[in-house]
Amino acid sequence: MNIWELSEKAEYIADKHQRLLTQWQHYCNSLIQGITLSKAKLHHAVGCNPDDSLRFFLFDHFVIHVRLAEGFNSHTIEYYVEKRNGEDRVLIAKAMLDDEGRVDNSISNRNRESVLEHYLEKIHPVYESLYSAVNTDTPVSMGQLQQSAQV
Repeated sequence: MNIWELSEKAEYIADKHQRLLTQWQHYCNSLIQGITLSKAKLHHAVGCNPDDSLRFFLFDHFVIHVRLAEGFNSHTIEYYVEKRNGEDRVLIAKAMLDDEGRVDNSISNRNRESVLEHYLEKIHPVYESLYSAVNTDTPVSMGQLQQSAQV
């Protein structure tokens, strides 16, 4: 392989990687807008992260992280819940983001209503566990949240 063939491959890799990161940013923007512009009372507060993940505070006690999975060229979106103090992180769901901006092969990352509905479907087990605990006056454990997640 000569330098020009290598250069061509490197440019292809860089272009594809940049396209993925751009699609991720569109997804993040749509999700933040979907949550902040929604009239529904989701009890989410948007947090800032120095990295490329999203962070939402749920009932001011839990944190939901949304991020691309580790690794170069990862197309997997991971959804985690943890205590506000950063302890007991639990993976609750995954989704796939393609180069065209489709989430799970069907949802446009530019459609904030669809992105929000998809996100809420992914974190639904968290709400169900919290609702069940509050309804029966029992404490919530991270183990319950992990069991309710279907990853």
